[in-house]
Amino acid sequence: MPVYVRGYGFTDVREHWNKSMEDLALEACIKALEMAGLSGKNIDKIIVSNALGEYLNHKGHLGALIADTLGIINKPAIRVEAASASGGIAVHQAFLELKGETARNILVIGVEKMADVLPNSIYTARSLMIDREYLSSIGATMEALEAIILRLYLEKYKAEHENIMKLAVVSHSNALRAKHAQFPRPITVDTIKRSPYVADPLHFFEVTAPADGAAALVLSNETGSVEIVSSSASTDRFRFFERDDLLWLESVYMAAQDAYNQAKLTHSDIDFVELHDSSTIMGVLEIEALGLSEKGAGHKLLEKDIGFLNSEMPINTFGGLKARGDPIGATGVYQIAEISAQLFGHAGDNQIDNAKTGLALSVGGLGELSVIHILKKKGGF
Repeated sequence: MPVYVRGYGFTDVREHWNKSMEDLALEACIKALEMAGLSGKNIDKIIVSNALGEYLNHKGHLGALIADTLGIINKPAIRVEAASASGGIAVHQAFLELKGETARNILVIGVEKMADVLPNSIYTARSLMIDREYLSSIGATMEALEAIILRLYLEKYKAEHENIMKLAVVSHSNALRAKHAQFPRPITVDTIKRSPYVADPLHFFEVTAPADGAAALVLSNETGSVEIVSSSASTDRFRFFERDDLLWLESVYMAAQDAYNQAKLTHSDIDFVELHDSSTIMGVLEIEALGLSEKGAGHKLLEKDIGFLNSEMPINTFGGLKARGDPIGATGVYQIAEISAQLFGHAGDNQIDNAKTGLALSVGGLGELSVIHILKKKGGF
């Protein structure tokens, strides 16, 4: 049973001081339902993705809360959480249910509200994605751990840090004309190098910033012109320092291999990719685990100016996490919506030529969980 994107919608990624979590979700859902040509009575189930709401906003039970906000009653509504892979897992769950024909139309909503709290609260909330009991006690934030990974990579592969920085340059370049992007402005390698360290050697302009936003999808097994042809999720050791290779994202690799097999294609058949670039180094490791380059050679691929909208392999076509923004629980849903926009031909100034297949990667934490979706335009391949 095919699974289609029947409609999508999203808010701008901003600091939405005058909007609540429910306001953002409602805005995105109305757009998705209108595009799908459906009303709430046609929706069989609601799946809400949110990572940090209980801690940052003191709001739980979001399935029922968002359903009531939408005026949809007497339908099942649940909230899923999988750290920064929450949005990807929400779409994955909907995909499985539609494949199994337990529903016909599922509304998937990703929402996060991060602007209303102080930075120390966000650091604490994000620490819940890793082994907080141990790592926080030694001051190891997510950024500090990514900096350790970056230093190991630079030393092991004799890589030029400037090439790794280019991933952020690509994302910002692709976000310039994206109306919903948080940071639609260019940066250069020199700009990144002049920015302060968040944790040596990782610079401030190599990581994402807090953001508010919501994205929604109407997924259906009834009709559509954009199909999700594969959906796969895989896990790795929860404590990244216990892995055999600290510079290899096994969960990304395993999810990718399964997704390629489901879709009956290889990485060379993918026209564009939406990475989970929570930092430049994570993006490089993801490029390698997806098979877009050899292990330890992701930085060399970026040296060739890959990734821009007019390149042979566009990456983060609306700016990715770095420039479109990273409202964590909504990010994975934004990725599917943005790929859909490309395949529907709705991407406007960000439209890439002859787009037929796109891949979205959503990563929880530092690769503890990874989710991959491959979408194709009907008649693609």
